[in-house]
Amino acid sequence: MVLYSLAFFLVGGAVSVLVGPAADQFDRVTVLCGVVLCGCVPSLLMSLMVPSTKAGFFYFFMARICTGVAIGGSFPVLFALSADVFPASQRALISGALSSAGNIGAALGGLMSGIVGPRSGWRTPFTYVAVPTLLCAVLVRMFLTDPRTQKKAKARREEPIANEAFSAWMGGAEVRAEGLSIEDLDLSKFQKVLAVRSNSLIFFQALPGCIPISVIVTFISDYLVTDQGMAVEGSTAITAVFGISCLCFGVVGGFLGQSLWKRKDYFVMLTAAGMVVAPIPFMLLVNSPQAMITNLAGRPTFFAFFLALCGGCTALAGPNIRAVLMNVNPSDRRGTVFSAFTLCDDLGKGLGPSIVVSLVSILGRRQAFTIAFACWWISCAFVSQLRYSLADDAHRGGDSILPTKKM
Repeated sequence: MVLYSLAFFLVGGAVSVLVGPAADQFDRVTVLCGVVLCGCVPSLLMSLMVPSTKAGFFYFFMARICTGVAIGGSFPVLFALSADVFPASQRALISGALSSAGNIGAALGGLMSGIVGPRSGWRTPFTYVAVPTLLCAVLVRMFLTDPRTQKKAKARREEPIANEAFSAWMGGAEVRAEGLSIEDLDLSKFQKVLAVRSNSLIFFQALPGCIPISVIVTFISDYLVTDQGMAVEGSTAITAVFGISCLCFGVVGGFLGQSLWKRKDYFVMLTAAGMVVAPIPFMLLVNSPQAMITNLAGRPTFFAFFLALCGGCTALAGPNIRAVLMNVNPSDRRGTVFSAFTLCDDLGKGLGPSIVVSLVSILGRRQAFTIAFACWWISCAFVSQLRYSLADDAHRGGDSILPTKKM
C-alpha cells in the first residue's frame, strides 16, 4: 500500500512541475487532454491485453503511475483554466465544485469496482472508467477553448496584415512559427511564485495537512478492526461517513468562502476553523475505550459515526485554499503555482504513510495516530498567517480573462 502511494502521488507530483509551466505557456485545453489520455489509455489497454503473470503486475504498476500522472497533471490545468473563466468572487465556489466532483468520482469509482469486480473480473472496472474518460477528453477537445487562445487569436485578427518575407528582408523581427517545445517552458516562474507570501504559506501547510488524511485513508480501517474490535463492514462505514461529511463540508466551505471573500479576516478564520476542530474527533475515535466506539455486535456506535461526521469539517479549508491561489496569482502564472501546490500536496500524501509507519514503530499505533492528527494544527498555524498578507497579495493578483457577470 505504501509503495502504491509513492508511485501514485510522488510521480504525479513530479510530473505536475512540468505540466504547470506548460499550461502557462501553451494551450491549456490541449495540455489537459494530453494528461487525461496519459491516464485513460493505459487503463483501457489493461482490460484488453494484460496477462495474469508477473509481467501483468508490472504493467498494472506502470498504469497506476500513469494514472497518477494524469491526476497530478490535470489539477494545475483545471484550476488555472477555471480561474481564467470566473472572477474572484466566484472562485471559492468553483474550487469547491471541482473538489467535490473529484470526491464524488472517487466514491463512485470505489463503489463501482466493488460491485463489478467480483462479478466480471478485476479488469472490467478499468474499462468502465477508461471509456467515459476517453469520451470526455474528446468532447473537451472539440467544444472547449482556452480563453487565452481566444484572446491571442482576436489580437492577431486585429493586427494589420504584414508581408513576413519583406519584413525579414528589411531586417525586421525574426518570424517563428508557434509550436510546442520544451525549451519554451519558463521554470523561473517558480521563483516568482515563492516570492508571494500567501503562496508560500499555502505550500507550507500542505505537507502536515496531508499526514492525517494518509492515516484515515491507509490505516484507520485496520485500526478500528484490530484495536477497537469493529467488524470490517463497520470500519468501512466509518470511512464512508467521513467521505460523505468531507463532501458536504467542502460544498459548504465553497459557498461560505465565496460570501466572505471581501472580508479577508473572516475568510481566513473560516479556512482555519476546520483544521482546528478536525483533529479532536479523530483523536477521540482512536483513544476512546472500545465500548464507546464498538458495540457488542461489532458495529460502530452512534458516537463513532458522530465523530466521523464531525471530522469531515477539515474539508472547509480545501476550496478556500485553492481559491486563494487563484486570486493572488496572475493568469500567466496560475498553472505554475498549482503545479507547485500539487507537488507539495502529493508529497504529503505520498510520504505521509511512510512517516506514520516510522512513528508507529517508535511509539505504537495509538500515539502515532494521535500525533499525526495533531499535524492539522500545524497546518492551521500556517493558514492563520494569511490574515497578514492575503489582502495585499489578492490586490496584486490577476482577474478572469473572459467577461463573466460578477456576483
